[in-house]
Amino acid sequence: MHHNNQFVKKTKKGQIRKVVREHYLRDDIWSGTPLDEECEASAHKLSASASHYLVIDTNIALHQLDFLEHPAITDVVVCSVVLEEVRHKNNAAYQRLRALCASDAKRFYVFANEHHRETFIKGEAGESPNDRNDRAIRVATKWYADRLAGRMEVILLTNDAGSRRLAEEEGVRAIGAASYVRLLRPDATELLDMVAAGTVVEEDPEEEDGGASVRATKRKRVYEEHKTFSEVQAGIREGRFHQGALRVNRYNPYEGYVGSDSVGQDILLAGRSYMNRAMDGDIVAVELLPESEWRGA
Repeated sequence: MHHNNQFVKKTKKGQIRKVVREHYLRDDIWSGTPLDEECEASAHKLSASASHYLVIDTNIALHQLDFLEHPAITDVVVCSVVLEEVRHKNNAAYQRLRALCASDAKRFYVFANEHHRETFIKGEAGESPNDRNDRAIRVATKWYADRLAGRMEVILLTNDAGSRRLAEEEGVRAIGAASYVRLLRPDATELLDMVAAGTVVEEDPEEEDGGASVRATKRKRVYEEHKTFSEVQAGIREGRFHQGALRVNRYNPYEGYVGSDSVGQDILLAGRSYMNRAMDGDIVAVELLPESEWRGA
């Protein structure tokens, strides 16, 4: 089965041309789990004994890579639309995500949702590309949930409150990264320190009196997102960042010092937000505050 995508474009010479692209849709695209009887054994990557499967959206893939790279996060479905969006937006994030997908231990499975007859969707009139892609991820999540009903719980991981509301309306369980750790991963609470905080309002499901209720809470920004390697290197060359090894105060885990030749003395980091998830002995890059905000140990 194939789908024709038609559009017109204007050439550099001002000519208008009609472009027709064929998009082939298939039925023999596997789910990657041994719980699916129709999935070929050679395509098995997800574990049959996992507590649940996660389907991630593009924002999680772009902004929560430290979280995703933690050993506790396994059995994740990465839709091809997510992989493609990340590739176009951030090559460094794309390479890290590809490494996760290539790891046998992490069990990240790439599902070609854009080429599966049951999960490919067309953009609707007035729908933005981002909204269309978010809907495609929800459709893929529901496809997994319906296919594995009664055998494995499938959860959409997204920090977009609007997307979560739509997912719930469509019969898909969706949850934010921080809520996922608090409610479903009490065995790995250190994951909370790896969640890159956002500034959007997130709805956190909470269990009260045996029933589920939802309350809206504003997530407080705790950590800044890590910069890419190229950004760090450029900052060091320009003198904006100063590189050195972090030494954490043995009596105060939220205070540390970075020795830097470019500054000529130790740089004090006071507070966990300034530590930004770094550990003792890590080689870090530090940006100095305005001198009026400096303080001694």
